[in-house]
Amino acid sequence: MNEGRYLAIPPGAIIPGFLPKFRIYVLSPQGQYILWALEGREVRPEQLDRLAEGGLKEVYIDIEEQFIYDQYLEDNLGDILDSKWSSNDQKATIFSRVSTNVVKTAFETCFRLGTMSTEALRQTQRMIENALKFITQSGSLQALAKMIGHNYQTYEHATKVLWFTVAFLRDNPGVVEEILPGYQNLSQRQQAEALKQCGVAALLHDIGKAFVSKEILNKSDSLSTVEWEIMKRHPLSGLAMLVDTDLPVFVKKAILHHHEDFDGGGYPLCLEGSSITTLARVLRIVDTFDAMTSRRPYKGPVAASKTAQIMIGLQKEQNGNDDPPQDARDEGMRRCFDEELLQKFIIFLGNVKVEA
Repeated sequence: MNEGRYLAIPPGAIIPGFLPKFRIYVLSPQGQYILWALEGREVRPEQLDRLAEGGLKEVYIDIEEQFIYDQYLEDNLGDILDSKWSSNDQKATIFSRVSTNVVKTAFETCFRLGTMSTEALRQTQRMIENALKFITQSGSLQALAKMIGHNYQTYEHATKVLWFTVAFLRDNPGVVEEILPGYQNLSQRQQAEALKQCGVAALLHDIGKAFVSKEILNKSDSLSTVEWEIMKRHPLSGLAMLVDTDLPVFVKKAILHHHEDFDGGGYPLCLEGSSITTLARVLRIVDTFDAMTSRRPYKGPVAASKTAQIMIGLQKEQNGNDDPPQDARDEGMRRCFDEELLQKFIIFLGNVKVEA
């Protein structure tokens, strides 16, 4: 069989008792792909137990059935994230795949229609509900933290900003109280809804980049004056796409304001201080942290600890020959952020034990 025909998937993606619409294969010691489960055939718990006992960390599907598999992951994400047969690392990988696909769909829909469709928004909110459940599980944040340092692509970036934001806000209810006064007096269900809406803002913060060309987004050199002006439009474009949706005003404002700097030097409105909404100030911090710790077209990833130093204005020089040089675009970083929120975020990173 042709190896290129198959896609490795984690066994933890398989739900016992479910009737998958795709075929599942295992790889024999001789390198042959052997049919393990037919589409429409129930996968029994004892089958998954045998896979675990055999130490198999991958099973396979036909590459032509990848779309069906992705739809299955999205439709059953909640059950998969609750599954005892899936490790936290596998769950993090699956969650990342689903959320990346959801953001991709949202971007493509917005680009085609010029607005966020009701179905795309519902899809986004459903995925975030499952994300919130996963983030409350023990060990999930450490698994998700391993995503740090990956390539900086718009879809993957949005996923990481989502989980950093909701995890940070979950651990700092006082900050959510600033975003939504009265939050701490709400019922548990209402608090979950408030966090979900914050997650929507995080996941869709860069939705306006749907109208920025890939040549500009992926450019390895400095942007020209014209290209930079085009890039600076994306918060306004994001608001335009979402203005007719039923999203709360604080979500729309966060997307519009997420590139405003605390000292007034940001865009698109040159707001400063408390004129910038609290959620936007949080997104400014998280967005920057993930960008700097990711492998960008023009720069390698920076370690999380060094990124924190740069963001608070302490990092001046290289600490070793292996460190990438500090980019001019990182200078003066502390003026961008609400210092009190930044301190809380750095404490959060320490609690999560981010080591990248």
